[in-house]
Amino acid sequence: MGSFSKLTSTTEGTLRFYERKGLLKPSSYNEKGHRSYSDEDLFRLHQILTLKYLDYSLDEIGKYLEKDGKDFNASLDLQYELLLQKQQHIQRVLDTVERARVIVKDNDAIDPDLIMQMIRSIQYEEEQKRWLSDHLPDELVQSILMSESSVEERIEVERELMIAYNDLLSMYKQGLPPEDPLVQERTLALKLIFEQMLGQSLEELGTSETGKMLGEMDPQLFPNFEPSFTNYFSEAMWHLFRRMWEENQPKE
Repeated sequence: MGSFSKLTSTTEGTLRFYERKGLLKPSSYNEKGHRSYSDEDLFRLHQILTLKYLDYSLDEIGKYLEKDGKDFNASLDLQYELLLQKQQHIQRVLDTVERARVIVKDNDAIDPDLIMQMIRSIQYEEEQKRWLSDHLPDELVQSILMSESSVEERIEVERELMIAYNDLLSMYKQGLPPEDPLVQERTLALKLIFEQMLGQSLEELGTSETGKMLGEMDPQLFPNFEPSFTNYFSEAMWHLFRRMWEENQPKE
């Protein structure tokens, strides 16, 4: 096996693995039990390695070898389409990672859970756009998507959101109560960012039919934070709204 392994630049472990999978069995064994391979085995290994290079799975390679190469042209066409799909998927993943890196650039303290949440949201961005377009007024959808803003402006808003959320998450993990002044300060910052994106106050939106529709968003398409932090953030918002309402009441 050693010489065959060197000849084909294939490790002995890989040859044993192919043997266990039934893809390449030695032509014979000598009296010491050592495997012996023929020229036909070498040709078969080259077939396996070629199909593997073309990204065929081991099961697909086994089926191809069993059919003795029949319908290979059709199989090659199918494999080409599958590779194109994989290429498109990899490009989407690369674009997502690149965008996430830009958003968190120079912010090493960003919580990993937040980064995961952001990546998941970017992953469903096209589905989110379709849902919003189907359920909300077009003007509001354009505001949420920041359609008239440049890429740099959208990235900057996403960065501000990330930093504000990260500060709140840190305060939550530190055990600061939702009504704490520091928590309220960051909650207000988030409120202002939201209102900048929506083009209207959250108070007005909350009492409208549109606000009710936003409350019914599919959590699969619009992933939220873990329930305990979501409740914490909701309570912080409630304290903020209450304080602002009290401050706007006429003094006797």
